[in-house]
Amino acid sequence: MNRPLPLLAAALVAVLPAVAACGGDTAETAASAPATTAVTSPDTTQIDQVKAGSFMIGFRGAFPGLAEGRDDPAIAAIFTETCADIRAGDPEDEVVSTLTGRLAIGDTEPTEPETQAVYQMIAVMCRDR
Repeated sequence: MNRPLPLLAAALVAVLPAVAACGGDTAETAASAPATTAVTSPDTTQIDQVKAGSFMIGFRGAFPGLAEGRDDPAIAAIFTETCADIRAGDPEDEVVSTLTGRLAIGDTEPTEPETQAVYQMIAVMCRDR
């Protein structure tokens, strides 16, 4: 099943500003930010939850066929598991292959462009911890 690529690009445009708001260059942030307490400085888990939430919104909007029948925790798992693979340093082709399996649901298989678009969304979002 082919889905229009402009929709994929729109999803990236919609998600990237949210990602930019969640994280930045950690060296720059650390140098310019004063020491703070845990109350005012979210930890990695909180940031990852925000990013997973942003991913869910973008994913549902860009890939309704792949999102159909999945609840929020299932979509968040696609993000967190793939992000863990990327952070572990797994080769991109292996991560993409595994992601293809994660994206398949019932008789619906993702197209190669869909898988690549989802991979790129996740890769951008999970660069900063």
